[in-house]
Amino acid sequence: QLLTFTKRPYVGWKLLMQQEKEVKIELKYTLMIHDDSLESLEHVDQGLLEKYSPTEQQKITRAVKDLRTIMAVKQVIQTQYQEVLRRAFPNGNFNELPMIKQEQAYTAVMYYDPVLKPCQAETIEQWQANPPQVFSPQEHLQGLAYLSGQLSLDQLENHHLQRVLKHDGTKQLFFGECKADPTIKNSQIEKIQKQLKEQQAKDDQYRKANIGHYQPLNYKPVSPDYYLKTAFSDAIMTVLYARDEDYQRQKQERGLKETEWEMTKKQRQHQTRNRHEDWGMHL
Repeated sequence: QLLTFTKRPYVGWKLLMQQEKEVKIELKYTLMIHDDSLESLEHVDQGLLEKYSPTEQQKITRAVKDLRTIMAVKQVIQTQYQEVLRRAFPNGNFNELPMIKQEQAYTAVMYYDPVLKPCQAETIEQWQANPPQVFSPQEHLQGLAYLSGQLSLDQLENHHLQRVLKHDGTKQLFFGECKADPTIKNSQIEKIQKQLKEQQAKDDQYRKANIGHYQPLNYKPVSPDYYLKTAFSDAIMTVLYARDEDYQRQKQERGLKETEWEMTKKQRQHQTRNRHEDWGMHL
């Protein structure tokens, strides 16, 4: 089950959040029987549970155990994201990033920077202006053949391609890159996407039947261009380069220039209007 969480970490995170919420609600109502609260559990060693019936004690003990497990798995997912992000953005302050934003940046890094070398802000801007082609046309065809069931994963020679196709987020970036390949028909890609969507729906039905609180959460098709602009918006970049003095200074300079431009805008408009009026008078 832990492998499922690390393979689809954000889906796992959402599931854990829902499970945590449900367990806490059930625990809260059990504790209310004797006017206790979740905070009271800190004193559980001082005989708090003695006033509860054996069944209630069992409920509380199981809930506490479940919460500890949930917290441990959440920590695994958070560590997985942050270890990657710390290597790509050594000056980042990731605790300020919501989990969905960490996931978006993590996915982009795993696709475009698999060796995890530190990313300069200029590199991100270049990616946004012109998303890099990570795989060759031949690798596009091999990847699509794997996704349509014609090849097995170990038949793909490129190990990075293998990793990309095992994870839902990076898989969508691969599809986006394939759509920009003029040698591949869009209809071929869409047919494979449709097959995968149908298979995913079956998998979701199975998970809903077997995993409590499971809510389907699937990645939508997205162009690399749009994804990179969303994953690395100005607000996110500020967090990723929080302790990068050069980036912060350049950002401040850009902000001052924009402010100066806005402040002189009315003056320029006024001058232009005056020129037009003067010109009209000479007619």
